[in-house]
Amino acid sequence: MSTKQKFGGPWTVEKLSILSNYLNFYTTALKSQNFQLIYIDAFAGTGKIKIGDGDQYEEIDGSAKLALQSKGQFAQYIFIEKKKSFADELTEMVNCEFPDIKYKVRIERGDCNQILLNICQRVNWRKARAVLFLDPYAADVRWETLQAVSATEAIDVWYLFPFSAVNRMMKRKGEMDPAWEAKLNSVFGDNTWKDRFYHEDPQLNLFGTTEMIGEVSRVGLQQYIEERLGLTFAKVSNNSRILYNRKKNPLFLFCFAISNKRASAISLALKVANYILKDQNPS
Repeated sequence: MSTKQKFGGPWTVEKLSILSNYLNFYTTALKSQNFQLIYIDAFAGTGKIKIGDGDQYEEIDGSAKLALQSKGQFAQYIFIEKKKSFADELTEMVNCEFPDIKYKVRIERGDCNQILLNICQRVNWRKARAVLFLDPYAADVRWETLQAVSATEAIDVWYLFPFSAVNRMMKRKGEMDPAWEAKLNSVFGDNTWKDRFYHEDPQLNLFGTTEMIGEVSRVGLQQYIEERLGLTFAKVSNNSRILYNRKKNPLFLFCFAISNKRASAISLALKVANYILKDQNPS
């Protein structure tokens, strides 16, 4: 029985189109340079996704399969998938549909944060360059993982930030769930989000004490996310794409960050990423 993920909508197609366009550029632009090119998918899934409403589904290629189909090839593909059934189906897809390059593929099971830390430590980044796709199921990517990725100075990152999930955890009034507060600290790296979005209610409550009030706008949260990434990475696009559901509610913020500090590398990557994110932004 197939274990293909049965979720997604127009935003799924949109994010995969952005990623695919960048991978095609990346493998073409760097093919003549003396680097080992690596693609890393931290939440690889099965290679297939079903999108649609109710009983009406359409099967599309997932990020892992799109990477294997990119115009130019990577020297290595690292697919991280925690769920065994998904990893098994991904392995089957690679073996059946890409037998000629399956030797380039490594599928790792486990927590993406720990595996990414290991990858960042073991690869000789003076001789390698990589694209990392982060598409977490929830707010699963820890800030220290992003710091380790940035420290390589060799990885371009496409991060599907869980905009809606984070927004829901930012309670507008009253005491915040300690678990949510800890998760927000993990996602953002510290608790400066409190000072950014919360202030004391000038009116006393029934107990004669003040409460914290949250004022979190879509624009404000987007700016804060980009600023936080900008404190860690060499450069972050300020054209992050907000992806909406069918009801026009923001679900994710698709961010692009560059760890390479060389001006020429930043200029080229940012130019292309901004074109994909901004000039091809649907009306």
